[in-house]
Amino acid sequence: MKKINIGLIGLGTIGEGVYKILNSRRSEIKKSYGLELNIKSCCDISPNIAKKLKIKKEYFTNNYNDIVFSKDIDVVIELIGGLKISKDIAIKTLQNNKHFITANKALIAENGTELKKIAKKNNVKILYEASVGGGIPILNSIQDFISINKIKSFYGILNGTCNYILTLMSQGIEFNDALEKAQKSGFAEADPTLDINGMDTAHKVVVLANECFGYNAKIKDLHISGINNISKIDLEIAKNLNCKIKLIGIGKVVKNSIDLRIHLVMINHSNPLANVDNELNAVLIDSENLGKTMKYGFGAGMLPTATSVISDIVRIGNQKEHNFIEKKYKNLNISNLNRKFYIRLNLENKAGNLAKITSKFAKYKINIEKIFQNPENVNSKYVPVIIISKKSNYKVINNLLSQFDKLSITNKKSLLIPFEE
Repeated sequence: MKKINIGLIGLGTIGEGVYKILNSRRSEIKKSYGLELNIKSCCDISPNIAKKLKIKKEYFTNNYNDIVFSKDIDVVIELIGGLKISKDIAIKTLQNNKHFITANKALIAENGTELKKIAKKNNVKILYEASVGGGIPILNSIQDFISINKIKSFYGILNGTCNYILTLMSQGIEFNDALEKAQKSGFAEADPTLDINGMDTAHKVVVLANECFGYNAKIKDLHISGINNISKIDLEIAKNLNCKIKLIGIGKVVKNSIDLRIHLVMINHSNPLANVDNELNAVLIDSENLGKTMKYGFGAGMLPTATSVISDIVRIGNQKEHNFIEKKYKNLNISNLNRKFYIRLNLENKAGNLAKITSKFAKYKINIEKIFQNPENVNSKYVPVIIISKKSNYKVINNLLSQFDKLSITNKKSLLIPFEE
């Protein structure tokens, strides 16, 4: 029977879930995997959670150094989030010959390559299954078949907050009301900035690019946009087009180049990602041997995410290891993207203005497929006008829209969403 002593740093939502599952499922884990998992010490800045979980004083500390330097601990689990302190914990853990597990996507996205090198030097492991899909077993699945199955692309709904908001908006609720409901339901933070601006998804795309393609992506090199500028009319028009609007993280290898981006996309109802609603997440992977496969489930929450953390402990106990091979690719900029586009302008409700707009499209040689105007707003000073372009270049259309945004006949920033194949 192999014994693993665990140090748990951070007893927030996920940490509490890890503690509860390890205590309630200890005997089942022992029978199934031949592993005896013992929580040797817990750390949190507040003693209140220790009282709530009935952790004895001798097993609790408010100083993480007590755990990372302990000779009695084999695995350290970091669940505090952030970057500075979590990086310090990770480095000290690995340098002290302990395995390191985290759910911290920002830490892995920003420092993953450096930490992997430290882990390799000290002959220990760094695992982070919970950092991308919460409770969805995605990273370990990729690692298990990557050596025999080349991955060509991934498309992911990777943020439950955004997906929940977009689902509500498709039911006729405006953005601010949908966000408020998401916060009240516990699917959005009090400060949801990193969710709705796309940064949370971007961190996960960086981690996935590393696992799928061996590429050490940098956040600064990615095209990142969120759901800040979306309106319920966009979801209504999408429905009219037999489509849905989703915030997608995309990674694709094209010959010797790599395409990494995070933005809203218009996808047809036939796309399996179109049916992923509410707080659920999914990753659609296309590989040479398996074709298209999709992992689907809860991307956040106490017990789903805690389950992924514990799966990493079991993986360490079973000595499974993934040898990382870094590869070089040329970055593909979104300006190279050629797609049909959904465009929304807020146009002054005045005769001749639409003709001025369409003449600009003709000047830029952008063909228009459809135009929608909202009849509910005919008496408003400004009305939303939706234009569906035929296949065009992102850079050309974006340059055109930047000109529209400066005109007196428009107000608000225009919205541009590509149709994703």
